[in-house]
Amino acid sequence: MRMAISPGRDASFSSQKSALSESPRTKRFPLTEEEIFYMNCRAAYLTVFKSSLENIISKEQLYLALQHAGRNPSQKTINKYWTPQTAKLNFDDFCIILRKEKPTSKAELLKSFKQLDVNDNGSILHTDLYKLLTKRGEKMTPEEVDAIISLADVNADGKFDYIKFCKVYMTTNEQCLKTTVEKLEVDSKLRRQQFGSHIEGSPERDPSPVPKPSPRTIRKTDQETFSNKGDTRSSLLAATRKFKTSVSCTITMDVNSNRNSKLTEPDSIKVFGWTGELGPGIYWLIPSTTGCRLRKERKPITEEAQLVYRDETGELFLTKEFRSTLSDIFEVIDLDGNGLLSLEEYNFFELRTSGEKCDEDAWAVCRDNFDTKKNELTRQGFMDLNLMEANDREGDPRDLWVTVHSMGYNKALELTEACPFIIDIYADKCKPRIKAVHMEACSGQLEKAICKSVLNKGNPRVMDGYEDIIVHTYKHDTWITSVIENKSDNKVIIHINNELSKNCVNNRGLNIFAVEVAPKSTMVCQHVMPLNERQEWIYYCVYSLMS
Repeated sequence: MRMAISPGRDASFSSQKSALSESPRTKRFPLTEEEIFYMNCRAAYLTVFKSSLENIISKEQLYLALQHAGRNPSQKTINKYWTPQTAKLNFDDFCIILRKEKPTSKAELLKSFKQLDVNDNGSILHTDLYKLLTKRGEKMTPEEVDAIISLADVNADGKFDYIKFCKVYMTTNEQCLKTTVEKLEVDSKLRRQQFGSHIEGSPERDPSPVPKPSPRTIRKTDQETFSNKGDTRSSLLAATRKFKTSVSCTITMDVNSNRNSKLTEPDSIKVFGWTGELGPGIYWLIPSTTGCRLRKERKPITEEAQLVYRDETGELFLTKEFRSTLSDIFEVIDLDGNGLLSLEEYNFFELRTSGEKCDEDAWAVCRDNFDTKKNELTRQGFMDLNLMEANDREGDPRDLWVTVHSMGYNKALELTEACPFIIDIYADKCKPRIKAVHMEACSGQLEKAICKSVLNKGNPRVMDGYEDIIVHTYKHDTWITSVIENKSDNKVIIHINNELSKNCVNNRGLNIFAVEVAPKSTMVCQHVMPLNERQEWIYYCVYSLMS
């Protein structure tokens, strides 16, 4: 069976053919600094609330929203904005607070820690840190300090590495803000909302009005300066409360020597095999890539390939290069390899390129007008079908380009965003039957299958003090997959640090990142593979629960 999947995505054959407008695309202007500020405000607010029309009704909600906006307020800062007379704050109030409370810079954070670094070596003894955080100023509980000291990636030999902590802290802040903004951008429903007094700007970029504070905003704020830059203790305490607990995982992997499960063919074609016993029944084979190496190519295309041309008489033809590409596509969708396309096989192609199926009546018309054999479309018939599509548009290749892109080819007709594969099945005592089944786009079928497999076979590790949060790690000869299970009733944010791994590459493309896990759910955290298969590789990852 032949098919192609997109690298780093679920195996799915229903990407939609874009609706091509006849009019030029609306010109997009770069966002202004003011619009970026409001986008960040909205993203943070809507991470906590379902709508910007909802109000902040507690100190805890204010603290959480400010954290999602990249701020780390101390209790003293929260008390400035939430007095005993404060009943609620709205979105506009929130924006005003963000304007006044600037994010803590790395330099300010380092300065806070340097005051405690008596040896000027980038670390603080745990005993000194404990005394400072529990005895002076805004005190922390012993449990909170123990949580800080137990963070595996910033503590060693009885010392707290504050330089590494500052780096992790700043990266986490940036990643959290980036995640909330991306979540907002992909949700078209949220983009259409009116957020507080600020409405989504039009392409003409009308100046956005400054939000009017509500009567509930603290009256004293107009006369006060709210910058905490001089309050190093507040910055320190807010930062160290970022993580509640952490757990680390270390796996040393030898050079892969399993020649039976993985054979190298000419031209870097990989062959993977599995042997085992299966009882009677129906089994799902879900091919996928980890996304560690096969990622979206970003190199610029200098010259666009030509798909069609006219001869001296004006007749339209497919170019040699495009015919070669269509022939390769034909091979991919010819699932049984008989050199012909059945209606079922053709519909996999249609679902991937247009999102629609061809019914029996339309297939009968196809058989009457194009070359077929045994009621199935030949390779030449497939070519003529695409030529007809070009003739219907009077030589305009835009619909053809939609087909090309949907199948994973770029403007130079290079296959850069799909990975063709072949599945062969052999059995001793029976004749197995294999049938291709369409996977619904964004259904999460692949994600669910991976999570189920890792939970069954992986090594579970519970977050210290949080038995409802479990990190499952599955080790294979050629890759490692981790899954996070959240059994609690609340969503959690997990910070992941791979900086100490050696000769590794992951599907996220980042050594440090954060993921949000919904309540009562599991999610694939990352896939990791060796950068160089001929060398030893060490997987060292620290998972930290963010407060």
